[in-house]
Amino acid sequence: MARRVSRARAAWPLALLSLGALMLAVGLGGWWAYEDIPSVRFRVQTWWGQARDVIAPHPDIVPTPAGAAAAPALTFPSATPSPQPMATATPLAASSDITPPAAATLVVRTPTATPPSTVILTGFKHEYQLYNNCGPASLAVNLSYWGWDGNQKIAAPVLKPNQDDKNVSPRELYEYLLTQGFDAYIRVNGDVDTLKRFIAAGYPVLVEKGFVCENTERCKDWFGHYSVFAGYDDARRVFILQDTYRGPDIRLSYDELATHWRAFNFLYVVAFPAGAERDAQVVSLLGPAADLDQNYRDALARAQYEALTLTGQDAAFAWFNVGTNLSYLRDYAGAAAAYDQARRIGLPYRMLWYQFGPYRSYYQMARYQDVIDLATFAIESANVPGLEEAYSWRGQAEETLGLRDQAIADYRETLKWHPGDEEAMKALEALGETP
Repeated sequence: MARRVSRARAAWPLALLSLGALMLAVGLGGWWAYEDIPSVRFRVQTWWGQARDVIAPHPDIVPTPAGAAAAPALTFPSATPSPQPMATATPLAASSDITPPAAATLVVRTPTATPPSTVILTGFKHEYQLYNNCGPASLAVNLSYWGWDGNQKIAAPVLKPNQDDKNVSPRELYEYLLTQGFDAYIRVNGDVDTLKRFIAAGYPVLVEKGFVCENTERCKDWFGHYSVFAGYDDARRVFILQDTYRGPDIRLSYDELATHWRAFNFLYVVAFPAGAERDAQVVSLLGPAADLDQNYRDALARAQYEALTLTGQDAAFAWFNVGTNLSYLRDYAGAAAAYDQARRIGLPYRMLWYQFGPYRSYYQMARYQDVIDLATFAIESANVPGLEEAYSWRGQAEETLGLRDQAIADYRETLKWHPGDEEAMKALEALGETP
């Protein structure tokens, strides 16, 4: 009897060891699936986000500025503010309001030549985006038209070294294009005629716009999203898109486009093989928009007009665009007031995952706590906080307020989500820290 008990006891360590090995294998297999299978990663993060929203729900809109109830009436001083830089970051009370033009008018610039009524570009190599990979995938589809033999798996490690990075900016796309033998123009204030003009000349256009997810098993609510505009049909009043989320040859009506595109200031990217001849052709197709300052002044006039004539979320996006255009033209006081108004009306909570003008404008107006609060909200609104821009701006505001340790921590977070970020590395070095 004693011998049998001894054998049973002797078997326990082996059983525990086997169980431990099984749990380790399951854990390693699960981690591999999470890291390497996009659908698994998405579902895990979706479940985590749903659980977190039950425990600690976040607002559906970007927080409104303090004192929203007592907001002053907003008007525009001019449709073409001076592009001169401000001499100081100190807030100027007299400049904190925006003043309206005497008559809100929108100047529509018509193309010099009428394009054909239907054009569809071919030769694209479509691919569906992997998890969180809209930017690299869309760029790869766009470049496939020009014979580029890469794909999103080649572009992504450079464009977003950390796959949980939520955004690839147009500037990051441009810098990558230069390394691949391409050139590009990034412009705002696009419209139906702009897209038709480029497509008719043989240039697909990469457009950044809003997107409301309809497949709630894969995503939810409003996102920013790139699409390649590859054709149009005037008879049906639709564009033909190569879309890495929804599929190839997707139709989008001319009317729907404006609603979605407004959220990103009607931004578009025209990429092409580098060379003087093509560059000259693209500049000619851009027309007045080739002058970047003029492009933003025209975009400002359009945004002002829309801010005074639209309602609801369209008005919020229009006010946000007023802020973005004024920020580019270095009227930071006007930009901050416009962003305030956009927030009062209500912006989707993911807005600051993709656009960072409010950080710059509030920072320039010495509204450092606003920068910190908005960046913190953006970070906390993400299932996995892959927002290096938010960490970077929060770090700058903290550093200015003398919060050295917090700033260092945020600069390091910036590098965690985007290794090699030059601004974060320089900031750490200036603070005597090793990046």
